[in-house]
This record gives sequence, structure tokens and C-alpha cells, in this order.
Amino acid sequence: MKRKHLKKTMLVASMALMLGLSTACSNSGNNNAGGEPTNAGNQTATDAPKEIVELKAITMGSEPKSGLDNFYKQLDALTEKDLGIRVRFDYIPWGDEKNQISRAIAAKEYDIYVGGAWSDFANFATKNAFADLTPLLDETPNLVDHYKGSLDRVKIDGKVFGIPQFNKPGGGGEGMLYREDLRQKWGLPEIKSLETAEQYLYKAKEEYPSTPMLNDKRFGTNIYAQLIASKYYIVAADYAVAAYADPYKVLSIYDTPEYKEAVAKAKQWYDDGIVDHDVLAAQGNATAETLELMKVDQKPLEFNNQLGAISNNYISQLKEALPESTYGWYDYLMDNDAPAFLPKMSPSTITMISVGANSEYASQALKFIEKAHTDQTYYNLLAYGVEGENYKVDSDGFINYEGIPTDNIKPAWTGLYDGYQALQVNYPGEWKAINDNIQVEGAKRSEAGGTDPYEGFSFDTSPLATELSNLETVKTQYIQPLSVGMTNDIDGDLAKVQKQLKDAGFDTYLAELQKQVDAFKATK
Repeated sequence: MKRKHLKKTMLVASMALMLGLSTACSNSGNNNAGGEPTNAGNQTATDAPKEIVELKAITMGSEPKSGLDNFYKQLDALTEKDLGIRVRFDYIPWGDEKNQISRAIAAKEYDIYVGGAWSDFANFATKNAFADLTPLLDETPNLVDHYKGSLDRVKIDGKVFGIPQFNKPGGGGEGMLYREDLRQKWGLPEIKSLETAEQYLYKAKEEYPSTPMLNDKRFGTNIYAQLIASKYYIVAADYAVAAYADPYKVLSIYDTPEYKEAVAKAKQWYDDGIVDHDVLAAQGNATAETLELMKVDQKPLEFNNQLGAISNNYISQLKEALPESTYGWYDYLMDNDAPAFLPKMSPSTITMISVGANSEYASQALKFIEKAHTDQTYYNLLAYGVEGENYKVDSDGFINYEGIPTDNIKPAWTGLYDGYQALQVNYPGEWKAINDNIQVEGAKRSEAGGTDPYEGFSFDTSPLATELSNLETVKTQYIQPLSVGMTNDIDGDLAKVQKQLKDAGFDTYLAELQKQVDAFKATK
């Protein structure tokens, strides 16, 4: 985020461009990143210079220690020839990502953004912060074909503002990573429920007395998620659910008996020292801190993370740091009998978004996204980096990172993931079987579950600007402390929350949500 200019233009002489392309280039659809370039045309040194536009993009995580020079060399060779652009990424570390991305959007600092459940991009989209890609889709027919017409399902106010990641049916969501070798050593039962997870937490605290087991304030939300997994849909994060038996009747989270149960459990863990008593001072995402503790054997678990992040980031680092350790995974939804649906196409899916409603370069940015999803050479480079430096491919076509330093594994361009383009990963040790089994079981459940009843629903909060601001204050001052167990009077503090919500306009919020859900239901 240090650079001030959104775009740079560079004049590149045609002959220099042709010479540069001779090192690494590909046709559209060429699967060989080092393949021979196509004929760039009958250009001569007397041709007019070609204008190359540089676009700025965001991705999450930490940049690899090395390989970026070759990464950009290969990427430039592709994009300059195919699209007349260069793309440069700024890496935004996980932790305070929502605020950092929101500031960048407000400042119009980038040309291509990423967004997801951890960002507020859908709200920005309703305020015209991003280009409407709908009229540009005719220019990217390969992208439209690749998504099999499903891009209509991510419209906000009738417009496509971003291209979502594209998932195959499978499993794995939020859950708990734990040391399986220690579970067996301690004689604890297999972790498949909140109760068995709790047993592990208490034993871990006994064995690691100087380290709080929970240092991420999202743990209260994950307790609640486990308690409602077999009962409710989440309709609006932090505020509203709907019972599976009556899916279009909106309920306040704070009116459900499971919320009080979750607070009671959080209080128990807080009072017993399972939770860091400074947890409210932690960043919104404390996974990086936990990973470092696990790598030096100062903590045996991660309570708040996604299976994909564990598989693609944690496991290789943990196996390198602690080669004799083994790991297990407790999935908060699958292991608690939550219904599974076919992959959801939704504006809340982590998304790549081209910014600037009046940007003259929105077309090039969208074509770049198209290439990323439809050309294997682009996908491999943007998802994995430079082969040999950031990853390897074994004789069976599996990605592996043997011999690649963990600080040189390149995070994929956030939001790019495409299950129909991704290479299979040969995860180390027991983790390959764990990940494969979850995907197989998840696919079976997804096929059986069919389509999510909220598929295509997007809550337009634009009429609720005042209420949302007020509710955010209530959440910070009253709900967050309660959700992590910082209370001496659950009933009294819950009553305060209810009153503060009402004063903040929560009834108006719920009424508007129900109105939009009713309208959505009428279209199904």
C-alpha cells in the first residue's frame, strides 16, 4: 500500500517487447509456463511504441522470500503480450485485513481488490465503489463459459461486481486443528464434538500452563456455530439466523437459547484460564500468532481457522518445524451434522473485484481475471508461483513442497481458487488422507443436499446506514465482551445487550432483512 500511483504507463519499443517475450510466454490455454511464445506479429523497429498499463492489486498473506523477480518476469511476458498490461501485487498480512482493505477501497488505491466474508466489500459495492462488470462480460466469453452461466448468481442490485472463487463439491470449513500425537499420548477420545474438544483444551492447558489455548476473540462465534450447526442457517453474520424447519423466518441470534449456552461456555473457559484474559486486545485474526507458537511447541492447537488455510499454509510449516508431530481436524459443521449443499455462488464468497466505476482499464483487469481462471499457465503462476522456486510438481502431477523453504511458499492470489483449475496437492504425512477424506465426504453430502435455500440471496444494507453504525458500536461495547465470557451476570448482561440493540435500531434492521428475505422467497 506504499505506492501512491494507481497506474503507470510505460512505452516499450516493439523490438524490446519481442525480445523480452522470448524468455517466457504462452498461448492462451498453453499448459507449459516455459513454452515457446507465439509469433507476436510482424512488428518492426519502426512500429509505434506499445503502451503497457500497470495495474495494482491486493492479495493476502506474506510475500515469498524469493522468486518474485522470476514471478513478475514470467507474468509480464504473458500479460504484456496477451493484454497490454502489467500487474503488481501488494501483500496484506492477515490480522487487521478488514480495516486495511476498507481503507484502501475508500482511498481508491488499487485497481483489483479481493474480498470475502472477512471484508465489507458487498457494502462498498452497493455504494458504487467498484466497476459494474456486467456489460463487460461479453468481452470475456471464456470466463462466462467456464462458470457455466453461474455468474448471474453473484449479482448485487442486478450487477456483477466481482468474480468469485469457483469451488467443486467438497468439504471442510471452520474448525479446530490439534496435535493428534498428543491426543493419543494423553488418552483422550477422538475429537468429534464440542465436549471432546473441550476435554482436549483442558488437558492442553494442563500440559502447556504458560500459554492460553484461546487467543482469538472469534472463539465465541465458533462455540455458537457448533451449537447451532444442526439447527439454523446463518442469514446475516453476527445478527440473524433461520431455523432449518422454517428457513425464511428470520430470528435474532440473541433470542436463540443456544446463544446464552455459548456465552455460558465461553465464561467457563474464560474463568478457567483457557482463554487469554487479554483476548479483546487481540487483532481480529490471531492465526499467525498461533502458528508461530505451534511451530515451537508452545501450543498444541488452533481453534479458529479454515481447512483450506490449514492445508495450504499451516501443515507444511508445522511438519518442517516438528517432523515427528501428527495432526487431526475437527470440523465444526460437518462433525456436528450441519447440512451440506452444493458450492454456493454468492457475493459473500471470497472474490476478486475490479475497482473504479469509471476506470478505463476495467476491461483489461477483467480479461486478466478471465485468463487466471481459464488458462492453466496463468493459474499455476498466480496460485503457486514459480515452479522450482515456490513449488514443485512430482511425476504423478501432484504439487509438493519438498525442499522448498516454508518462507518461500507463495500464497495464492486470494480469491483466485478454482477447483476446476487447481492442481492436487501431495500434503505431507497423514494430512493428505485427512484432507482427501473430508473432500470425498463433503462431496457426497453436497450432492445429497442440493442447493442452499439462500443461494443467490444478498442483503442490501444501504437503507440501514444509521442502524449499522449503531449496531457496530453495540457489538464492540457490549456483545464482544459477552461472547468471550467476560461477564459475572449472564442474564443481566444479555438483557443489556437486548436493550442496547433495540435502542440502536435492531428492530428496523430485522424488519428490513425479513422484507428482503420474503421478496427473495417469492422469486424461488
